Amino acid sequence: MSTKTPIEILKTLWVRRPDGLWAISDMKALKIKNDKNLGDRYFLLRGDVELMTDSPNGRFIDFLSIFGTAEFLMQQSIVPVVSWLEGESSIKCIGTASIISCTGYLITAAHVLLDPLEAGYGATRIAGSVKHRDNLNFGVLIPYMAPVGGIYFSKAFRFFPFEKMWAWGDWKQSPLFHEDDRWEHLTDVAVCKIQEMPNGQAHQPLNMSLNPFVPGEEAYSLGYAELPDMEINPGTGQITDRNFRLEIYVTVGNILQIFPQNHIAKEVYTPGPCFDFNARVPGRMSGAPVFGAQGAVIRGVVSRSFSGEEHAYGSMLGPAMDLPLDEPEARGRSLRTLLKSGNEGMSQVYGVGL
Repeated sequence: MSTKTPIEILKTLWVRRPDGLWAISDMKALKIKNDKNLGDRYFLLRGDVELMTDSPNGRFIDFLSIFGTAEFLMQQSIVPVVSWLEGESSIKCIGTASIISCTGYLITAAHVLLDPLEAGYGATRIAGSVKHRDNLNFGVLIPYMAPVGGIYFSKAFRFFPFEKMWAWGDWKQSPLFHEDDRWEHLTDVAVCKIQEMPNGQAHQPLNMSLNPFVPGEEAYSLGYAELPDMEINPGTGQITDRNFRLEIYVTVGNILQIFPQNHIAKEVYTPGPCFDFNARVPGRMSGAPVFGAQGAVIRGVVSRSFSGEEHAYGSMLGPAMDLPLDEPEARGRSLRTLLKSGNEGMSQVYGVGL
């Protein structure tokens, strides 16, 4: 299959209004160009310098987040999930996440959130919950333009730790005495919460769709494939490798089948309602958004793939919208209720095929 390039991703631009509410200021289809050395189905994200709006709000700090290359603008919405222990000299990327609200809600793959426990470096199980070590840093990196003197700015990164996390499933006891209980996922979609951006800025969310893929539909996924470990100053956590580049890879394929009843029928190994598509999805793209409707909306997240093959599975976003985001002080919430409340700055687009 030959893909028509450049492909496009629809990006909305959000701002905080004077009354404190979030609002869409503009939207634009960002052209995602490819690196010809890698082909048109799997490539490094490249693109021209873009201005997200012709009518900036006049705040200089906002202008720095709406002007830049396509890579920089997409990196404000598609972010690497990273972890390291205090005192370590490097940060490792363990997956990819998507920002879905101005206030800092994200979606990723549930198995990405279990990495500190399953890999044994940052968490333990206590009764029915997972307890992270106090010295574990676990969250995402988001780029911004930092002043370096005078009128000059340089790309830098803010670390946002996960404040809250939700994954759905149950612990299953192993019949073997020497094996620990394992977590059985209801779905591989997970939700996280990070702090809001400083200075009243908005996190820049991607557009969500409640509708499933259809077989044959073209699907794009963008994530941090094979991102190397980042060298840091153990005392400050600042990245010290001057040659480090945060790069997004793009993979393109077509939907093969959908499994909307997989949580019951268990037709495939991927937990919950899911789909498969014929795309190359290397390591560390777990949790990456899978776009449908020619790049207009997210319909799912990457769940698993087969090394060296153009075949991957993703978890459907729509069925996860009604799963509970309960906390001791807040009950009855879900992604759907947050979307309908209008207070979080979540983007859902409507129209034929969306």
